[in-house]
Parts: sequence; structure tokens; C-alpha cells
Amino acid sequence: MSEASWNTQGLRAKAGIEPLHFLLGEWCGAGVCHGVRVTGVLTGVALLDGSWLQVTEVLLDESGAVVHEDLSLYRFDVESDALQAVQIFERGSMLSSLVELCDDGFRWITGPGAPQLRFTICGPEVSYTVHLPDEDAPVVQMSYKPA
Repeated sequence: MSEASWNTQGLRAKAGIEPLHFLLGEWCGAGVCHGVRVTGVLTGVALLDGSWLQVTEVLLDESGAVVHEDLSLYRFDVESDALQAVQIFERGSMLSSLVELCDDGFRWITGPGAPQLRFTICGPEVSYTVHLPDEDAPVVQMSYKPA
């Protein structure tokens, strides 16, 4: 790859990830995770040359015990012209998804038998829901405000 192509790839990757920059910073929130009332901290940071975003989330129950913790890496893949997310979480689990931008946020594109994740921006707040197949109500519902 020529230096010009390498530089162009970098510029396209940074421009492609820019719509997710609203996740940068620290967020405090509350909600429900699998029927348990929780508080959460969501932290977004740019990595490397800014072409990657790392978003971590820790959910605590009312006693302060961790009930969920994950790390998601977001990038814009120049070759496929698509946003991607890789999520790693408890028990050695990993999920890789395409990300689709929506008018008011984004959603992970997962298969019909997989959890459906949807982030929504409403003013200064960010919320998300996770729906499982064959479930009407979300199993996770969190709302975050800047810390």
C-alpha cells in the first residue's frame, strides 16, 4: 500500500467513526439489567490514532456488586465501508456486529436469534436497550447522563 493510500485509509477511518464520538467521555446512569435495578458507568475513549473507540461499561446492583462488565471496540472498516463493533464480556464471551446509524443513534446488526442492541441519543442523554428474541420487554434498559 502506498503512503498516499495509507493516509487516505486513515482519513476515511477517522471520518467513518466520527458519528460515534458522542460516546466519548464518562457517563453515569441507572436502569434495569435482567430484572435487577442497577447503576452504571459508561466510559468512551479514542484509541491509537483516533480511528478506534473503546467503550467500557460497569453495572452495579444496589449493594455495589458488579452484575455486568464489558468492553466494546468500535471502528470504521474502510474496505467494507461499514461501522463495526467487537464486544468482549464475562465468561470469555465475544460478539462481533455491524453497526447501523439511525436518525437518533445507532443499532448493532445481529442475527434473528441474537440480542438486539439499540442506542438512542436524546439531548444530552444516551440510553440503550437490549432485547432478546421472543421477549417483548427489554432485558437491559439503561439511561446515561454526562458525569
